[in-house]
Amino acid sequence: MSVSQPNSGLKLPTSLQTQLHDFRRRVWMIKSIEAACGAVFGIFVSYLVVFGLDRVIDTPAWARSAIFLMAVAGCAFVPVYLHRWIWCNRHLEQLARLLGRRYPSIGDQMLGIIELVRNDFEQKRSRALCEAAILQVADVAGKRDFRDAVPNPRHRLLAWMAAVPAATAMIVLAIFPSAASNAWARFAAPWQAIERYTFTNVENLGDKVVVPHGEAVTIPVRLLETTSWHPSTGTVQLGSQRPVTAELKGGKYDFLLPPQIDAGRFELRIGDAQQRMRIEPMLRPELTHVVADVQLPEYLKRTQPLHKDICGGVVTVVKGSTTTFTITASRNLVEGAWSMGDRPDEQIASSADRPSSSPTMSSPAFPIDASRKVLFQWKDEYGLTGKEPLTLNINSREDETPSLSCEDLPRQKAIIDLETLTFKIRAQDDFGVKVVGIEWRGTDKAAVSKLAKGERILAAGASEKDLLEVTGTFCAKTLDIEPQPLSIRLFVEDYFPGRSRTYSTPYVLYVMSAEQHSIWLTEQLSKWHRQSLEIRDREMQLHHTNQQLRMLSDEGLDQPENRRRIENQSTAERANGRRLTGLVHGGEDLVRQAMKNPEFGVGHLEKWAEMLQILKDISGNRMPNVADLLKQSSQAPATATSQPPKPAGPMAGQNRANGSGPAQKPGESTPKPPVPAIADGESTQNPGKKSNGEPEKPGKSKSNPQFGLPVTTVIGSGDHKPKPPAPEAEKLDEAVKAQQDLLAEFEKIADELNKVLANLEGSTLVKRLKAASRKQYVVAGKIGDQVGGTFGQKNKPAGPMKQALEDISKQESLNSQDVSMIMDDIQAYFDRRRYQRFKTVLDEMREQDAIGSLRQLGDDVRVETGLSIAQAEFWSDTFDRWADDLVDPACCGKCPGCKSKASLPPSIVLEAMQILEAEVSLREETRVAEQARPAAVLGHDDIDNLPIRRCHDQA
Repeated sequence: MSVSQPNSGLKLPTSLQTQLHDFRRRVWMIKSIEAACGAVFGIFVSYLVVFGLDRVIDTPAWARSAIFLMAVAGCAFVPVYLHRWIWCNRHLEQLARLLGRRYPSIGDQMLGIIELVRNDFEQKRSRALCEAAILQVADVAGKRDFRDAVPNPRHRLLAWMAAVPAATAMIVLAIFPSAASNAWARFAAPWQAIERYTFTNVENLGDKVVVPHGEAVTIPVRLLETTSWHPSTGTVQLGSQRPVTAELKGGKYDFLLPPQIDAGRFELRIGDAQQRMRIEPMLRPELTHVVADVQLPEYLKRTQPLHKDICGGVVTVVKGSTTTFTITASRNLVEGAWSMGDRPDEQIASSADRPSSSPTMSSPAFPIDASRKVLFQWKDEYGLTGKEPLTLNINSREDETPSLSCEDLPRQKAIIDLETLTFKIRAQDDFGVKVVGIEWRGTDKAAVSKLAKGERILAAGASEKDLLEVTGTFCAKTLDIEPQPLSIRLFVEDYFPGRSRTYSTPYVLYVMSAEQHSIWLTEQLSKWHRQSLEIRDREMQLHHTNQQLRMLSDEGLDQPENRRRIENQSTAERANGRRLTGLVHGGEDLVRQAMKNPEFGVGHLEKWAEMLQILKDISGNRMPNVADLLKQSSQAPATATSQPPKPAGPMAGQNRANGSGPAQKPGESTPKPPVPAIADGESTQNPGKKSNGEPEKPGKSKSNPQFGLPVTTVIGSGDHKPKPPAPEAEKLDEAVKAQQDLLAEFEKIADELNKVLANLEGSTLVKRLKAASRKQYVVAGKIGDQVGGTFGQKNKPAGPMKQALEDISKQESLNSQDVSMIMDDIQAYFDRRRYQRFKTVLDEMREQDAIGSLRQLGDDVRVETGLSIAQAEFWSDTFDRWADDLVDPACCGKCPGCKSKASLPPSIVLEAMQILEAEVSLREETRVAEQARPAAVLGHDDIDNLPIRRCHDQA
């Protein structure tokens, strides 16, 4: 920077150069300070602007970018400023010009001496003058202080201007380091998405807030734990609507928004925190399907769960089950909470941390030991919950006992031991039928030596079979059950451990042997016969009443009270026909039962069936026909007995006749006014002309009546006809005749029934004596079972043995009553049939005092056990012998001898009786020989196999 001439060595004084160098240094320093302070001021002011804006709003990126560019522009001015004041003020002449702004004269003088130093021409002209000028300027400049010659020195102001925002920034950084650092980061990098720091930290609601459609909703906004400012209130602005304000309570602000139906903008302001988002009303998520998967208890042996669609929020499950619910909603669910009904605030399960959303959600398995309520609250992918929690009522119930019903098994029935009963069983259980069976036990100890008792499984079910339909059978012969009264019960079992069987109501079956069944069936047929005779007697009464009604005249039958009597007769006839129809059905059932018994005569069954067919025709056709005729008779039209007199016109003369003309037809038009006439009528003893209720047809002579001379006339009839019977009388006659015919047919059937029943009763008496014989043999066997405990002992039996003997004694008392009834029936049968054989047997029974002996045997059993065995066996043999003596009447009704028995000649009958008496004598000798051997030798099989002649040969 030295200004001197290389050749001459002329240069500026050192003092002046030093002074200029100091001035240049000062200019550079001041202008550098000004440039730096300006840059600092721009940077910190921009930063503070961003910091301040962030406290009020979330400064957008474009605003922060603009501020950043302004700061950059301020910093870019520094090089320009330095170029102007430093780069452009390096040389002396540049400094002289800069100095001339403050001191123009000195500046010009310095520019002059600098020019002299560099100008050789001027130096050659006058070197001394040039030096003097340089010294003079240096002397003048030395007296000046160039520090104040710096143009526009504003470094102090700019320093203060830069220091204030810088100090403010430092203070902000010291007080709010997080906010200051966040603002600096947002200011330094406006293009980056740096979240704004706020003193109030609230949870982020997202870009969109979904609210229930058309419902007032409360939006809770919670303060985060990192918040340092807790404003007392917050504000929500919904578009152009009125702002909604909420107070801080419990660390959150509950904003109650009015119902929204349209989407709009949503702005939240709490302290310096702001969130802008879109509000979108949406319908709440609805549950479309609820399914319960019920895993039944282990004892039910069902591996697959039950799927139940829940309707109404109620499901019923058996105790011990575990239930899982599957919920299906209209939208994807992201959260679900399950809680108990009595503890709704206590969650027992939650699915808030599910990795993915779906419209279905399952609950944990609930063990069900009692009835309970389960609440389910759900949230969809938009954050909406159900308006109210879903309440599921779980009703716990016990495993119900199984039930069963039976068809085609009668409540009470007498059957033969060979008969097979077929019936249907319908067993039902809520969780599977295990087995279905039948159980039987005897009810009458006196009937057999050992009561029957047993059971049988009819069908096995399964755990999946809630309904089991079984066709069961029961045959006493197949099950080795002796004939006796049985109490039968059906039973069903389910899978519940330790539960007893479920039984049906008892069914009573009187199981009989073939002979017992024949006896019983004969008694039923006798009752049936008596009922048929009652119907016949009723029919005869009705017939007698009908005959009395028919004896009335036609006018009497036409009376209302008699018509009512005829109608009542018709009703009674129909009722009697219905009774006969029911009786025929009962008879057909008896025939079907008799067909199952091989002991029953085939001929009797055929005859009985033929008579039933006739009775069926009478009840179904003939008796209803009589009733219809009686009904028609009661409803027949009334008989015309008189005719109203024809209106007479003016008449002159004398009329001695007392007859009347024909009656006018109903609906006939009113006749024309009569023409006056002169009459001379004479009376007569002959009956008047009959018109039969028909009006006289007008002839040509009466079409144009004329008034003429008097003519004498006689009232009479030349063609008298007999009066026909009234319609009701005709129908009544037909009814009486038809009733006579059916009564005659009824009488024939009654006679045939008497013959058949007579043969059946005879056969029944034989069977009843055989049955009494077997009972005595059973009694002997029971006494023999007790002999071992009482033989040779003086003390009376006690305990079970005494009770057994008491039962035997009571049984013998009942047996004596049965024998008494048999004797009465033999006497009645002899009175009707007059068979001498019955008289002989009856006299012998009375002579031996069978009834009293059995009673005495019942008393002796308690004290003389051994002797009672012999007595019981004796009476067993005796009853069997008497039964053999009565075999002859027990015909089958099929063979010719049976059919012709009632019509045998007296001589043949007498010869047959002699032969039979000889046979009786031979039987008596055989009986005496049998008594000679020990009683115990004759066994039960021997008694059953004694010869019984079912049919007699023709004598």
